Amino acid sequence: MLRVVVSMFMILITSHCVEAAAFFKNPKVELALDSNVLYTISDKPTLTGEELWVDDPSRLPRQTHQYLHFKVSVHNELEKLVPVWFSIGFPAMKVLVVTDGVSVWKTGDDSPYSTRPVNAPNYHFPSILSPSSETEFRGYMQGEILRYTFTLGTPEYFNQRYVKTLQRDMAFFGAMALLTALCLVGFITSRNWVFLSFAAFIFSTTFWFFRVFGYAFEILWPSSPYLNDISYALSIYAVLLSAFWVLLQSLAKEGHSVYGAKHIKRFCLLMPFAGLLLWQTLGLDLALRLPVLLFFPFIITAGIVIYVEHKRGSDRAKWLAAAMAPVTFSTLVLTIIALFNVDLYLEPIATFMTGIVLTCLFMVSLTANYMVKVVQRERDTQKRAAKLRSEQTSKLEALVKERTKALEDTNKTLADIASKDSLTNLPNRRTLDLFVDNTFTHGNEEHEVLAVALIDLDHFKSINDTFGHDIGDEVLKTIAELLSPLNNDKQVAARYGGEEFAIVQRYPAYQKTLNDDLDAFAAQLNDVHANINALRIEALQGRTIGASFGWTLCESSSDIVCAFRRADKALYTAKDKGRNVIIKAL
Repeated sequence: MLRVVVSMFMILITSHCVEAAAFFKNPKVELALDSNVLYTISDKPTLTGEELWVDDPSRLPRQTHQYLHFKVSVHNELEKLVPVWFSIGFPAMKVLVVTDGVSVWKTGDDSPYSTRPVNAPNYHFPSILSPSSETEFRGYMQGEILRYTFTLGTPEYFNQRYVKTLQRDMAFFGAMALLTALCLVGFITSRNWVFLSFAAFIFSTTFWFFRVFGYAFEILWPSSPYLNDISYALSIYAVLLSAFWVLLQSLAKEGHSVYGAKHIKRFCLLMPFAGLLLWQTLGLDLALRLPVLLFFPFIITAGIVIYVEHKRGSDRAKWLAAAMAPVTFSTLVLTIIALFNVDLYLEPIATFMTGIVLTCLFMVSLTANYMVKVVQRERDTQKRAAKLRSEQTSKLEALVKERTKALEDTNKTLADIASKDSLTNLPNRRTLDLFVDNTFTHGNEEHEVLAVALIDLDHFKSINDTFGHDIGDEVLKTIAELLSPLNNDKQVAARYGGEEFAIVQRYPAYQKTLNDDLDAFAAQLNDVHANINALRIEALQGRTIGASFGWTLCESSSDIVCAFRRADKALYTAKDKGRNVIIKAL
């Protein structure tokens, strides 16, 4: 009670926080918001208005049942609408509610995966920054463990980052799966338990990464969020237990007892029960931190055991020490960063993944080399041993080729996903930009012109407010079905953002045919406009759909930005003239 009173007093004398807006300037980079966020706590999701806001949540004496509220303002310094994702990375919260003043999202680790606004490991909330104005994001979270970081970026930025991350993760999981398979094959053929211990360690580490990266939430139990904590506890304890198993099996010999083996086995038996006891008495956070903290005693114990076994004359001890060096270093980096928030100027996940792969490769290589020698002695023939190595190499090459082909197929699929809008399946803004840029490259500057048209659905917000966002999405998909046939090598019809679409067509810059081409483009816009007006969607209950068009001509790469601005200005002129008309910018 005294600690709570002291903490509240510290809040009173340090809570003169003025909310400082973060400035959004560059859509191509991620905007960090942690230094601009203000926090407060409450016993209920709603606020009374008398709460004290601070810029450091560690000042708040929050209990596990209380709600941590946050708010941050973002000022758009650009003179245009910018679709963005308000992102909460490193998520660890049971309940999470976020609003941008227009939409409200309710999700969290206790909710099914389908509640996430964006299909991604982290929590992303799609919003739109109005030109030269301020948008406030606020919300609250609740749970025994709260870990988070706030950022803001465009969908294109996050999608590009997730493509790279997915490629890295799939390569890692592929390598770990291959190593696990090799270890299992080694165990089946040799009946040597060290192979099985390696397989258990590699598999548990891989599953831990699979759970930490969020793939398990989406693939294995998307509708059973209660399994998140259970699976994480099982995976983290399995990693440490299997590491002890590898230590003992690597040094084991027939008729020889590894130094300290009995005490290590007793400790491994008691550790899961200690974790359960901590969970029930001191909380989930400490129970999950226990195996991470025990990594330091594991390193000391492993070092002592390896040293003693080396002094006893074991050749395996020095090789085991060398094999464990990469994972020991990388795990130390990850643990120090995770527990003590120290910046070591290394990317922790990539460093740990590299250490794991190197250690597993080293251990499998050493064990395979040892087994080859055993086979040579048992069969007493170099020819049979060489044949065995050749067969193993062929299997490895076949598996690598299979994995390489799978990765190539994955990359091709990811490239297709990155070029399409997830809701409408139309080309996205990135594809449109590439089409425009490619028009004026490779010597085409003086030979091509572009007709640029922007389309904005009239009163679309009213449709969302009246009929709901599901119906709004249905309207967008219906419009996309009208525009999709327009896509070809010379023309792109794309979703520009929100309820805006764009049509861009390239023409040869020959004056004799250009006027006829532009007349044909204008006629095409008239047809699109008429088709939109003729749409009848049952869910709209007889309400018609209107659209405002603005279009212009772009004659060079230096005119791209201005051309889109002219088309946008013509679009707003159409809005001012009563909407549902087509305006050409001169």
